[in-house]
Amino acid sequence: MDTFRFFPLLMLAFAMGVVAYWLLVLKVVVPEGFTALLYRQGRFVRVLNPGAHWLPRQGHDTQQVDMRQRALTVPGQEVLSQEQVGLKVSIAVRFAVAEPEPALHRVQNFTETLYLVAQLALREEVSRHPLEELAAGRVDLGQRLRERVAGEVRAFGLSVEAVEVKDVMLPADLRRAFSELLKAKKEAQAMLEKARGESAALRNLANAARLVEQHPSLLDLRMLQTLGGASTTPGNTFVLGVGAELSPRARKRPAPGGTTVPPPEEDEPGAT
Repeated sequence: MDTFRFFPLLMLAFAMGVVAYWLLVLKVVVPEGFTALLYRQGRFVRVLNPGAHWLPRQGHDTQQVDMRQRALTVPGQEVLSQEQVGLKVSIAVRFAVAEPEPALHRVQNFTETLYLVAQLALREEVSRHPLEELAAGRVDLGQRLRERVAGEVRAFGLSVEAVEVKDVMLPADLRRAFSELLKAKKEAQAMLEKARGESAALRNLANAARLVEQHPSLLDLRMLQTLGGASTTPGNTFVLGVGAELSPRARKRPAPGGTTVPPPEEDEPGAT
């Protein structure tokens, strides 16, 4: 009977304890990929890692910071090259928050600050190089920008992973000029290769002529080789006339006595 008599009082005490707990204790859950900054009376206390945290509610506050990698696009900036030629360059900056405390306390908005730093670095870096190097890709513009931007934003807790050039847009007249220049280079290269091939063919013919002059029997072997290759097709009839001018052996025929007899000379036209 005593237990039932004090049961309402126990339930009331339990309810009052639960209410007091929720009024006095603050539960903070920090998800994975985030951190939270803990403040007491408006002053920074410490960084809360991912997980559940129980804190006194009175005078405490938290602010979460996304620590995951993100991308910032700087689109179509009108910049001048070394020759004062205007062009549009778009870049993308991949970065992450490395230290949340300076990222939130040293600048008002670290994303806008990073955008401004990347924009100014792009203008200054492009102005150092001629247009031909930028258009041909001989300048590693992304790496140069990453080194420059990373050094400046490290002071307020950002880590720049990479800066990539998305697009380089030239004026219409310059695009046509570069297209014509590229076409001329391709045609000159083709003509050079053709000339090299013709020179090689002429050298081969000259070498063959010297061999035939030194070894006249090569003409007979070449003729027999040609006939052997052509005779593989059945049903063909070949009529071959071999004169003194075609057969080197006919130029010097051995006489019955063992002496060499030159081939008969043909009468010149009009001779009597």
